[in-house]
Amino acid sequence: MNRRELGRLRWRLLAANLAVAAAGVAAAAAGVWLAAPGAFSDAMGRAGMMGAGSGGMMGGQGATGMMDPLLQSAFGDAVGAAIWLGLGAAAIVAVAASVLLSTRLSRPIDELAAASRRVAAGDYSHPVPPADGELGELAASFNAMAAGLAAEERRRRDLIGDVAHELRTPIASVRGYVEGLEAGVFEPGPDAWRVLGAETARLERLVDDLATLWRAESSALQLAVGPVDAAAAVADARARHLAAAAARSITITIDTVPGQVLADPMRLAQVLDNLVGNAIRYGRAGGAVTLALRPERGAGVISVRDDGPGLEPGEAAHVFDRFYRADPSRSRAAGGSGLGLAITKSLVEAMGGAVAVASPGRGLGATFSVRLPLA
Repeated sequence: MNRRELGRLRWRLLAANLAVAAAGVAAAAAGVWLAAPGAFSDAMGRAGMMGAGSGGMMGGQGATGMMDPLLQSAFGDAVGAAIWLGLGAAAIVAVAASVLLSTRLSRPIDELAAASRRVAAGDYSHPVPPADGELGELAASFNAMAAGLAAEERRRRDLIGDVAHELRTPIASVRGYVEGLEAGVFEPGPDAWRVLGAETARLERLVDDLATLWRAESSALQLAVGPVDAAAAVADARARHLAAAAARSITITIDTVPGQVLADPMRLAQVLDNLVGNAIRYGRAGGAVTLALRPERGAGVISVRDDGPGLEPGEAAHVFDRFYRADPSRSRAAGGSGLGLAITKSLVEAMGGAVAVASPGRGLGATFSVRLPLA
């Protein structure tokens, strides 16, 4: 909407208000003009009858009768003058009120239109000022939308930067080895192939994780949600990670009760693998990981508790963000893509659940909880 259109809107509002005011004033003037003479005659007749009943002289009644045309003419002139004066005053008041009202109504629309142009240009830093009534609700909704777009734009930019950063290291490693092999610095052999294979696998895992995250967040992920034996899913997750846990002397224990939840079995397994894998990867060597399942207010809650590095209070709010690393050096050394928890959150929410984390503090471990509807 351009300025010319906004101007026409203001004038349309003004014209509409003036038309309503003019119609009201015209109706009032017509009513007074038509009804006043008859009302005056009736009042004069009642006054004459009251005078006669009180013993008035016949001459008075005759004089009154002779004065009726003069009185009616004077009354008509007085009523006409009053109507014109009233019309003038009403017109002034109506114009002033209409200008104020149309300006009051059009100003929030002008501000909303200006804000929409700024948002279209990529500027989300100027919210629409609050207003009253329905326009206020519209302004609040627009501001919420703009804030959401700004947050999404920040996430998009962060994602581009994070992906570029994550790709740079394995690509540089592969390129260095390839150039070294070409120059004869490295001899083709098991060590070179192992490094190249590991870096290639890291790139492949990162691309696969990005694809999974995109499908989950864009609702393009095909899910087969149905009743799933949650206790069996937890037991299977433990069995899949026993070897990795044994390599770090970590004990995995289970504390579950029978129960079924509504979930996609393959995606639930992926969620549990992410959480249990993180607990083993970052947990204390020789420590313990506990998997639990409990019903809670119409939902099945699966929790994964470790005794690893834990989280500071401010970190818990960001641990599910893409590429967020509470300890960057440990994350890269362990070979994670930095997307596991973001994927976990997206998958759980796609299945109608929620995921959360709680930690007493740094060095005191953490508990990740997945809440899914009971079947």
